[in-house]
Amino acid sequence: MFSSFFRIFALSKKEKNKMKRISTCWILLGTLLMILACGEDRTYEYEEKTQHNHWMYDVMLEKYLWAEALASFEPSWKNYFSAPAQFMATLTGKSGQKDSWSYVEIDTVNADSHKRGNFNHIDSYGFDFVLMTDPTGSTTKSFLRVITVYPGSPAERSGLKRNDYISSFDSYKISKKNITKLQQGPSRELEICHLAENEIDGSLFWSDTAKIAIGASEYVEDVAFPVSRIITEAGKRIGYLMCTRLLDAPEEKPYPEAGVYRRMLDDAMMQMKAADVEEMVLDLRLCNDGTIDMAQRLASYVVAPQQVNSMFARTLWNASNAANNKEYPYDASVDNLGLDRVYVIIGSYTRGAAEWLIHALQHTMGVDKVVLIGKPTVGQNVMTEQVAHAYNIRLYPVVAYVADGGGNYDYGSKTPAVEVDEFGYLQLGEYGTLDEILLYTAVDDMLNGSHDGSIWD
Repeated sequence: MFSSFFRIFALSKKEKNKMKRISTCWILLGTLLMILACGEDRTYEYEEKTQHNHWMYDVMLEKYLWAEALASFEPSWKNYFSAPAQFMATLTGKSGQKDSWSYVEIDTVNADSHKRGNFNHIDSYGFDFVLMTDPTGSTTKSFLRVITVYPGSPAERSGLKRNDYISSFDSYKISKKNITKLQQGPSRELEICHLAENEIDGSLFWSDTAKIAIGASEYVEDVAFPVSRIITEAGKRIGYLMCTRLLDAPEEKPYPEAGVYRRMLDDAMMQMKAADVEEMVLDLRLCNDGTIDMAQRLASYVVAPQQVNSMFARTLWNASNAANNKEYPYDASVDNLGLDRVYVIIGSYTRGAAEWLIHALQHTMGVDKVVLIGKPTVGQNVMTEQVAHAYNIRLYPVVAYVADGGGNYDYGSKTPAVEVDEFGYLQLGEYGTLDEILLYTAVDDMLNGSHDGSIWD
């Protein structure tokens, strides 16, 4: 008797948790027996409605970075009947962390887990925009300011440009309630106008209005490296590379062979190496998705040459999965550009792999050698991974911290050395040109070290 007593108190957390779950099952069984006593057997119905969440809980207990916090939590029977996304939120809410990164995907739902503003990777017109009131101040009307037009999209084919203003579509006035109609749908007629500034008093006015037709929404490939350019300014050769996602191939529309984006990156860097660029600007303002392997490859091109043989990053999994911990040295096989510093354009979309890259370079090269321009980043120091797929559900929990080469993973949003709100300017120049304020500010800092965008004025 006494040995049984002491054995109960010696149970592991896992065993105790299992006992709690057995108790919950007995409660559910008791409820079912009461229902059966009324004459109708609905056992199969209840098992079918909860089995996916029981499966999800088991996977999270094994793979989730903060699984230990879940070990003492037993979901209620009501939790088990909730929708998968809601059940995931219940579990992550018990982690003791601010986990906004874990998510689930359902096979029957066509949704984009890495949506960027009003652009998605599945079905889109291919442009992003911000809603604003009339910037001239002469009316209370709402307008959409176009901030990005993606290559090969219906928007690009229609002639829509960055910094166009949409005043109406299909005769609808712009409002917060109807802007989702410009994310995807049938062909539309857009009314476009442009802002101008009065040279005498500085007041703003609408200079012209035109109507354009935009085709129906479709899959638009979000090319990982859409702009690569070499700029010469004040005798300096400056490399510019825009990266929208640190992937080696599209996830939405598989290519016949892997590595298409990796080769695109390699080609761009070889051109810059051949041109003997002296400075580098990485534009990561749109980069909100990616893998640590691609972040490692890009970082290996731009890290200071004397540090190529050091450590880029490390992943740290939970105690049960410590065998998955991995070190990622800089790749000495790539043709390093031989730079002593790098400028990085960041913004409110910048997250995940882009932030791991920035944090790692700051540790290796020094914060003063990785100059950030733009607005603060989102702040994601963890990695998600598809760890299971069953019941038409794909599970993407946080599985590991991504630390720098020294093992530091305690970082969040990256703050720019030169903070610039590009949308506060009258013009939004094309990406990769010196008409664009953030690139211009980076070049200004390179040449003058002014940190204030003075040559733009």
